[in-house]
Formats: sequence, C-alpha cells, structure tokens
Amino acid sequence: MTPMPHLLLDLFEALAEIEALCASLAAQRVLLADLPALENDVQRMAEADLAAYPQMNFDFHDRICRLGRNGELARLADGLRQRLAPMRRVQLARPDRQQRSVCEHRALVAALYERDGPLAGSIMRAHLRIAMREVLFASGQPPSSATS
Repeated sequence: MTPMPHLLLDLFEALAEIEALCASLAAQRVLLADLPALENDVQRMAEADLAAYPQMNFDFHDRICRLGRNGELARLADGLRQRLAPMRRVQLARPDRQQRSVCEHRALVAALYERDGPLAGSIMRAHLRIAMREVLFASGQPPSSATS
C-alpha cells in the first residue's frame, strides 16, 4: 500500500536532506582509496539489469552515507531508505530512470573526487528530489509546489 502523498513528501524531503548532508560530509572525509570502489559500483549499476538495479542503488546510497563517517546520520538515512524502498523499486524499474540515475551517481562520485562538499550535497539533494517527483507521479499524485 502506497503511503499518503503528504507522508511520501515528508519522507523524501527528510531523506534528501539527510543524504545531502552525508554526501557533503563524505566529500570532506572520504579516503581517496575508497573512491575507485564507488566508481566500480556505478559502472556495475550502468550494466545491471532492471531486477538487480534497485538493490545496487540502495547499497550505493548506503555507502555514500557511511563515507560521511557520521553513524547517526547514516542510521537515519537507512531507516528512511528502508521505508521508501517499495516505492523506489517501482520507480527505479524503468530503464530511462536507471540511466539517468547512473549519470547522477557519476556526477556525485566526481564531486567526491573534487572534495566539493556543497556540490556533492546539491547533487544528492537534486537526485532524491527527482526520485520523489517520479514516485509521486507514478503513484498518481501530482507533485506539489514543495517538490520543485
């Protein structure tokens, strides 16, 4: 059962802000040795089939949050991601969304290499707001002005 649109909006806004903060922290705290594995993850995601992609996406977001090295933020993000997972799976099952998501992930990894926290946060926030709009649209709910 799909949650009410206002609850979806609240969950996605919270996730977008927490993951944006995690991405920003990750840009400041990531070890250079961690970045090739992220690049590899994104490449595997680009080659993944529709069935495998949602879990790979979930794991990628989890890794970004853990690279921020703030356990509380990572736990908060994980809890929100778990609650949104059923809706995200539907949204991520579309090949066009998968391709766009991979491009957004590549941009995020590039921002981490540059150690640009504000850019990494901005990319993550925009990435999750796109997902929010698509989930709301797929659930038959028109995105409100709060999603723009």
